[in-house]
Amino acid sequence: WLVTMNGKYKYADFYDGETYDAGLDLKKADWHAASLEKIKISPEITATYGALVKAREVMKPISCKQLNEEELIYDFGQNFAGVVRFKAKGRAGQIITIKHAEVLKKDGSLNTELLRSAKATVLYICSGKDEEYSPRLTYMGFRYISVRGIKEENIDIDALALYSDIERTGDFSCSNQMLNKLNENILWSAKSNFMDIPTDCPQRDERMGWTGDIALFSPTACYNFDMSRFLDKWLKDVRSEQLKSGGIPNTIPVQGYGFPATMPVMAVDFWGDACILVPWAEYLARGDKEILKKMYPTMKRYVRACKFWAGLMSFGKKRYIWNTFRVLHFGDWVAPDVPKMSQWQARSKWTATSSLKNTSGLLAKIADILNEKENAEYFSNLSKKVSDAYQSILSDGNGRMKQEFQTAYVLPLQFGIFKGEVKKKAADNLEALVRKNDYCIGTGFPGTPYILFALADNGHKDAAFKMLLNTKCPSWLYQVKVGATTVWERWDGLNEDGICEIGDDGTGGMISYNHYASGAVGDFLYRRIGGIETIEPAYKRFRIKPIMGGDISWAKASVQTPYGTVSSDWKIEDNKFVITIAVPMNTVCELTLPSGRNETVTSGTYTFLEEV
Repeated sequence: WLVTMNGKYKYADFYDGETYDAGLDLKKADWHAASLEKIKISPEITATYGALVKAREVMKPISCKQLNEEELIYDFGQNFAGVVRFKAKGRAGQIITIKHAEVLKKDGSLNTELLRSAKATVLYICSGKDEEYSPRLTYMGFRYISVRGIKEENIDIDALALYSDIERTGDFSCSNQMLNKLNENILWSAKSNFMDIPTDCPQRDERMGWTGDIALFSPTACYNFDMSRFLDKWLKDVRSEQLKSGGIPNTIPVQGYGFPATMPVMAVDFWGDACILVPWAEYLARGDKEILKKMYPTMKRYVRACKFWAGLMSFGKKRYIWNTFRVLHFGDWVAPDVPKMSQWQARSKWTATSSLKNTSGLLAKIADILNEKENAEYFSNLSKKVSDAYQSILSDGNGRMKQEFQTAYVLPLQFGIFKGEVKKKAADNLEALVRKNDYCIGTGFPGTPYILFALADNGHKDAAFKMLLNTKCPSWLYQVKVGATTVWERWDGLNEDGICEIGDDGTGGMISYNHYASGAVGDFLYRRIGGIETIEPAYKRFRIKPIMGGDISWAKASVQTPYGTVSSDWKIEDNKFVITIAVPMNTVCELTLPSGRNETVTSGTYTFLEEV
């Protein structure tokens, strides 16, 4: 092997971009023999086992504007992760500089400040011949680019979307076009962040495997894509990175990011929950018990670590209220009803305790599936004790929280902490909070995936649809209304003129416009509006029970399962509800119609009709 330090690639970095000298003559470079590297460790060398990142859609610019004498601004019409590609005519030594951004400033220039320290810049030095180029050693997250150093007529530019090789398995559409756009945005945010690992965002100086994002998004991901190979690879990373104490790092792979100020032995609710929530979502979708077997030791160590931190320096029922060092948790992360990071973290008592109830309960189910009966009983009892403590200490015992905010109600409603009449009262109190907030979202990362379920499944379907279809900020459709093409990290990313007004709010200008976490609402689109929900893993037995609300007059949803395609296609026409369903071979569907009538059917295609 011969190597040189004088190649055409002069610089390359994921965050900062790439510098390429097309005019450099490699024959004149200083070549020398490669050195033999001796290492003190003996790593296991294996075949690549992940879903490889590939170039996918070709993205064409929808406009090009001359910003000033030196700068062109291209708009690709879609925010995505990828690289530019161009053909150009230039003189030898001419420098073409391309910068990337997700949004524009008021004057039409790129807003690169939101990238923080990432330069996201391509610098190309022309050879003087016909130029053809696309970066190979970097990628960007962007919708807009600026091009300097060449005239528009001398360059032909497009871009390539990059993401892991994951097969699309789900589809959803309905009569509300804004919801369809939201679903499209969810898909693009997922594609942009499934880049060998599940990143949080593809643009700024981050792009890390944040565990909390994929923990909450995994059910939606498993509807939309076959995640098996992708998640199997990442969960292997999770197992290898688990701390000796049982805690799960906030980002996997670990790379030293220091927020929150996490102790090296600490477990963090919802973020660490990825070691359970992600394999559970994949198991339900594909039915492969092996993923549970592989992750089971990791899950046990993690839940025991959570229990330890909850019980530290506590007595009685308070041993099950996880309230240890709140600054080391994320809490109700980016909840829009409170503006400060410290306020989000201050809610960790509620989020962490709910998390422990949920993870211990799921682990009990998993232990039972794996025939670990003793552990199943232990974790089931732990889940019950945490549930009792939440009700006894954090609520008045009669369905009202001692400190009221949306997430404090959503999580216990969703995770089965409240029962019977108490549950009904808690749901009524949540609905009152939502109504008081003008049906705007008030939950942070932990509560957002579940709030519509907490309402719709507990007697407040109309409130759920009012929240889903709300176009006021903060809401999912506000983003759609102001032109979003992906899901945002924060609800207030742009004003109605499309301008970012986030100033010095204590977050360091934290806003990503391609952040799939809040796109977890896609789970509700499939499971409640489309009505498709697995009962037994891999849809061996499944339910179709669509609910109707708002202005939605028809909806279609389909999921490719290991047994074949499950589909639900319903409409309301002339005061009649008509639904056509497809049931794969060797499966059973439990259909519930709006009247409450139940039908159980096996493989085939069926149409049902009733008056509404």
